[in-house]
Amino acid sequence: MNLDTETGRDRYFAAREAELRELLDPETGLVSERFAKRVDCPSCGSSAHAELFVKGGYPIVRCDECSLVFSNPQVDESVVLEEYREGGSNDLWVDVLTSPRQLEMDRAKFEEILDELEPYRGDGRLLDVGTSIGLFLRLALERGWTGRGTEFGRRALAHARDELKVPVDDSPIEELDGEHDAVTVLSVLEHVNRPREFLRHVSRLLKPGGATYLIVPNVDSLVTRVLHERAATFDGRNHLLYFSPITLRDLLGREGFEVVAMRTRVASLDPVLEWLTYREPYTGGPPAEDPLVQAVAERRPAIERLLEELDLGYKLHCLAVKRG
Repeated sequence: MNLDTETGRDRYFAAREAELRELLDPETGLVSERFAKRVDCPSCGSSAHAELFVKGGYPIVRCDECSLVFSNPQVDESVVLEEYREGGSNDLWVDVLTSPRQLEMDRAKFEEILDELEPYRGDGRLLDVGTSIGLFLRLALERGWTGRGTEFGRRALAHARDELKVPVDDSPIEELDGEHDAVTVLSVLEHVNRPREFLRHVSRLLKPGGATYLIVPNVDSLVTRVLHERAATFDGRNHLLYFSPITLRDLLGREGFEVVAMRTRVASLDPVLEWLTYREPYTGGPPAEDPLVQAVAERRPAIERLLEELDLGYKLHCLAVKRG
């Protein structure tokens, strides 16, 4: 059984595809102007960009000035927010996050993040924006941090409160206050229309020298370089922004953050191997009898380490500090 089937990602992707089609204009086949508008680059403000491709009716472009990749026309985040709050693929994503395999992987990932945040603990005041099911916040509290989380998805919010017993509510970042030693933004920034405004709020909520930790999909990963629009990360509704190590560093610098560490994780080799063996990606795994697949299997740990060294992993992790 492959990862998508084991964690329920296959059911999530199917539901998400149906939701994406609901926002299309039946006459043009593109995202409807009722739900989206054309935007300048969300990082540098340039109006010059080039279209990379159109996926399922959602154009994906790259800024000519700073190279940020983003959806354009861009779905208004209020539309996305309503989808996140209740039902549909959002609820299915909670099933993914609470599957045993995903919990095991996420615990290891979150413990590593907390290790990196330890030098910035200070008084231990933590804000976790986009807490989801609350696992990261629960692990942080068990390590002695104090703080809270925010989460819009009602089912995820209920799980965090009722099952993991963490302090979390659905307050938007604009309404939060207080000074924190660390603000975590794990798999959130790619969903917002105005990332610079969002980071200003993160900065406002951090003490000078405080740390923020971000996770975003890596648009320069091996899987996106090989699969292009067939890569699962591209959808134009849920993911509005697509960062590379260069564009994420640039965006953070514009808002007064200094990047301390940046790395990538998750090799995502199987969909690449499926494509290279003439199969549709994300449909059950590559054929084990293929010589290329066998060669990769024999060297997989070394290949995965190499992908991380080359910043070709699917997920981009970044630790940055607020300049004093």
